Amino acid sequence: MKHKIKSLTLVLDQGSHASRIAIFSADGSLLQIAVQNIATQHSGIHYEQDATEILDSFHHLFQQIKPEYIPYIHNAGLCTQRSSVIAWHKTSGKALSPVISWRDLRSQGFIESLDCDDDFIRATTGLPLSAHYSAGKMNWLLSHNNSVIQALQDEQLCIAPLASYLIFHLLKEQPYVIDHSNAQRTQLFDIEKLEWSEELLKVFEVPLYCLPQLNTVINHYGHLKALNIPLTCVCGDQNAALYAYPALTENTALVNIGTGAFILSTSEDMNSPRKLLRSIAHSQQIKHQKVTNYITEGTVNGAGAALSWKQQTQTIDDLFALLPEWLNNVESPPLFINTVAGLGSPWWNKAGEPRFIAHTSSHTSAEEYVAIIESIVFLIFYNLQQFIQPINTVLLSGGLSKLDGLCQKLADLSNAKILRYSECESSARGCAWLSKLSLDNNQNWLPLAIEKTFTSIKNDSLLTRYQQFVGELKKP
Repeated sequence: MKHKIKSLTLVLDQGSHASRIAIFSADGSLLQIAVQNIATQHSGIHYEQDATEILDSFHHLFQQIKPEYIPYIHNAGLCTQRSSVIAWHKTSGKALSPVISWRDLRSQGFIESLDCDDDFIRATTGLPLSAHYSAGKMNWLLSHNNSVIQALQDEQLCIAPLASYLIFHLLKEQPYVIDHSNAQRTQLFDIEKLEWSEELLKVFEVPLYCLPQLNTVINHYGHLKALNIPLTCVCGDQNAALYAYPALTENTALVNIGTGAFILSTSEDMNSPRKLLRSIAHSQQIKHQKVTNYITEGTVNGAGAALSWKQQTQTIDDLFALLPEWLNNVESPPLFINTVAGLGSPWWNKAGEPRFIAHTSSHTSAEEYVAIIESIVFLIFYNLQQFIQPINTVLLSGGLSKLDGLCQKLADLSNAKILRYSECESSARGCAWLSKLSLDNNQNWLPLAIEKTFTSIKNDSLLTRYQQFVGELKKP
């Protein structure tokens, strides 16, 4: 073990449900991981988190780093949930608002009222016009939050993605900056020019001077106060996941399933205008030139969030211990129309309330939870079908990928080979890889072992339910 702790990388991973720290060795081995859950306050279409709780979670997690590792940590990376936004006071650093989650849809009315060219927004930002992204949330805060309005008048307002707030408070230099991948999710960022878009700032009525300075994903951001370690990478959690595994080919996709599910591929979206997202995978300054890598991305809003939605009305203890048996034994579940937090790609609409459609007069809890898992599979598969090149191999990561039944159903529907690796914490691993990229070429990183491969088994009843599911979503 001693040879592994010569040059360590620390990752700060802030997700929808928890903050994590992870420590990786020079060969990419995960040496330590610690987790602290984060609460979400949910009321109607409002989803909020407490900024102080998130900051405190990292202060607590820093205390859990094994003392013998600390002298050997040479660099750090930060990956965060994207599209979540917060406002704070420039001088005091005090939060002026909660963290408004990416799932929050409070700006839907404002978004629908905009008279703007959706094609222009897609071309400029890579994103469809949506209340999920930060711009609408920023407009809401600037219009409804008195503390934000006062700070704006006093020229003391910072309003930015969550990653920017964490950088400001965790680094001793207190820079007001944001990386390109998180900046994109504001829907105010031009992904070709790598600049804030003057046109979109006017559309969303967000003053430029309130926004952070833009940095490449791989950059020297400053030093963590707690450990005096340089932060060399800041990125969104999903694009970080891309770098946890072997490089994708045209016929390969990565599907990361957490609170939402995200489908990443180097292939192009077949639709015109685009129905999927064009996302920034990473950016880096190389010899006075910014080099940017792009990826095509699909989004399922209701993955783990759909299970949480059900748990609000019917809490089941040890749900994840029960799901494998239910997925194996339930043969004819109802349909679950999974519009939790709205439909993501390629529909981009709200599509009514989440609901079950029964095949019989009643169904059990086991059947309902299996229906929710199947709806996640259906939405992922529909996104996979949007690519020009057929996807024949899927790398699966994230917490829900540990369910064999989910993996098998996706293999049955897609006829693709599903690979699940031994390590599912893909965001942290990918962020560590990016963080080290500025120091070396990661030549010493060992490939991850494949834990299990799933291949297609004929499943006519699953295909029939999928066709019924898509038919329901296509109804006016």
